[in-house]
Amino acid sequence: MKQILNFILLLLIPVLSFGQEKDFYDLDNSYHEIFRNNKVKSLKVLIKEFDKNGDIKENYVELIQNFAKNGDIVWEKEFYDDSTAAWEVNYKYNNNHQTIRTEWTWLDENDQDLTEYEYDSDNRLIKSRDFYKSSNSTHFLLEESQFYHYKKNRISKVTNLNNQIESFYKKKGKIVFGFNADNELKYKYKNGEFVYQNVDSIIFQYERNKIGQILKTIKTDKKGTLLSQSFYEYSNGLLMKVISKDRDGNLIREEEYQYEYYE
Repeated sequence: MKQILNFILLLLIPVLSFGQEKDFYDLDNSYHEIFRNNKVKSLKVLIKEFDKNGDIKENYVELIQNFAKNGDIVWEKEFYDDSTAAWEVNYKYNNNHQTIRTEWTWLDENDQDLTEYEYDSDNRLIKSRDFYKSSNSTHFLLEESQFYHYKKNRISKVTNLNNQIESFYKKKGKIVFGFNADNELKYKYKNGEFVYQNVDSIIFQYERNKIGQILKTIKTDKKGTLLSQSFYEYSNGLLMKVISKDRDGNLIREEEYQYEYYE
């Protein structure tokens, strides 16, 4: 489930705050100023899915988030499809609004995941550690660690505890290309934002506005055949609606973002 949520959040908000490779966090906090300026207290994401005739086949709440007054996202509850299965996540940050800890609780099984992040004196992510605790255990166990290596203030590779390369990055012109350990292209970045993702041979390409928010997503197969497109609508910097259509232009999904505000 955590991988599914990571992907959803990547579509909502970019990751890493210092200007490159924004795919490492569970959740980024780089838009905290927008949430703070709008005095956002909470967010609820409502989902409508449509059949081939344009009729609603599913209607459910997918995500609930709570915000601190400084704009930090501090808690969320994510529902899997329209079922009651859900998980809660608590977030902690440093003074630079960078994520230092995420705590996941899977409500159907009561097991937990924990991730901790470390930064250097230049506020660059240098290490993350993933822990797991089952429902019948009292201790978190270390599952894996990632180490982030830099070259000219840009991430060049990510390694694990065995010093094996998990991913690496190359720059050509204005584009940074991200590869996995098998030399497969997974990401492309422009101006510090990912504009291309390869997820299980499904290709996602993104058009963004001047502050990096996604305006349009194009989904294709690896041969380039169009599968669907999504269009994003904002108000005062806040994401308000995402409309997805299939290759023939038929509406297949609608996401509505409802906010509550501090007084």
